[in-house]
Amino acid sequence: MNTTAASEKIGFIGLGLMGHGIAKNIIDKGYSLTFLGRKNRAPAEDLLGRGAKEAATSRDVAAASDIVFICVTGSREVEAIIRGPGGLKEGLKKGSAVVDCSTSDPTSTVTLAAELKPLGVDYVDAPLSRTPKEAWEGTLDAMV
Repeated sequence: MNTTAASEKIGFIGLGLMGHGIAKNIIDKGYSLTFLGRKNRAPAEDLLGRGAKEAATSRDVAAASDIVFICVTGSREVEAIIRGPGGLKEGLKKGSAVVDCSTSDPTSTVTLAAELKPLGVDYVDAPLSRTPKEAWEGTLDAMV
């Protein structure tokens, strides 16, 4: 583990097969991480054991973070995470960024970026390739 604390506060939503590995690597590189847990408690318990903090809502993840990663199934889920009650949009600060690692519809991505721009929030489309094995090893490919 890198013992030098990084300055950016990272948020993470989507602790599935890919997301858990990505989040683990963020912590292991010395970043502060706040995540939204899920019904499957194993990834959350692992991250808590590594020093991450769990938030109750997407809004809380945003409020605690400079950069928020979303790693979920697709556009419908991303839109709900951003726009829904207690969503990211309610907690994002000016100067923060949202990085969508989901396989999202380009039309939805462009619309979300336009919605967040007036708030001073950057929206980054960064779908992934490879497998959960590479996510755990920290060797995924991201197409930003």
